[in-house]
Amino acid sequence: MDIKTTFKVISFIFSSFFVSSSLQAAEPPKTVALTQIVDHPAADSVREGILKALQDSGYEKGKSLNLIYENAQGSPVTATQIAKKFVALKPDLIISITTPSTQAMVKANENYSLPIVFAAVTDPIASGVVPSLSHPGGHVTGATDAAPIKQQLEFFKKVLPNLKTLGILYNPGDNSSATPVKEARQAAKELGITLVEATAFKTADVPSASQQLAGQKVDAIFVPLDNTILSAMEAVLKVANQYKIPVVSSDKDSVAQGALASSGYTHFDTGYAAGKLAVQVLQGASPGDLPVVKPTNMNTYINSKSAKDLNVTIPEDVLKAAEKM
Repeated sequence: MDIKTTFKVISFIFSSFFVSSSLQAAEPPKTVALTQIVDHPAADSVREGILKALQDSGYEKGKSLNLIYENAQGSPVTATQIAKKFVALKPDLIISITTPSTQAMVKANENYSLPIVFAAVTDPIASGVVPSLSHPGGHVTGATDAAPIKQQLEFFKKVLPNLKTLGILYNPGDNSSATPVKEARQAAKELGITLVEATAFKTADVPSASQQLAGQKVDAIFVPLDNTILSAMEAVLKVANQYKIPVVSSDKDSVAQGALASSGYTHFDTGYAAGKLAVQVLQGASPGDLPVVKPTNMNTYINSKSAKDLNVTIPEDVLKAAEKM
């Protein structure tokens, strides 16, 4: 064998070795099962944030990530069915968006012990999702979207300096609403605002609940992060506009729909925070060892058109600090 032939043989052997090593090193795609309770701009933004965080860490849908996605379309029964289906599939990770989907998933997972990362669960402890935010334990962790209620009310009072009576809409059957409403009661008292409450157990109840607040001549209507109310935001705005009542919200997307102002964390940021936790779990971390997180950036939004329609003059310092829609 001459030197040239010997060199070709050696080159072939080395090439084969490196190709084999690369194939062995390449990890198979991870399977992630993701679900949310309903189609809504807020929940959709959370999902987008999760997928972006995964993609930024190299988990790209259709390539290094097999994504299974199911939407419960607002039905708790369907959410339970999806949860049972997901745990039976035994994916590498389950991601659940919103409190109802997460509660269903945690219950279905009791005998499976699969890793779960949740997103947009307002009160994970009261909802029975985790026993502790700093030390979740078990197989669950995630990102909460709990809003800084007092800061929000302070912002709304800047937007509406004459705010004395504030109506609040919420679903008392949703555990995620309990904490923000409790905080709103305390914050309103401290800020000298009278809080008027109206409840809606389902979206069909929202118009009459909104009408109830309008009848009590509230200065504004506040919509916290409540899935039931946010899903029927158009109904809230219809009544409020009829009575020329400003609507303020914890939800940025409400401002795009026509609410006057919002303050809080963006849903995308909540999803991104959950997505970063999901990456850690996919790389081997135990969910129970990862503290529950929340976004860090506060954002404020003003709908200039709604302000004009309502004859509301937004203070100049508020306008300068807020993003306008």
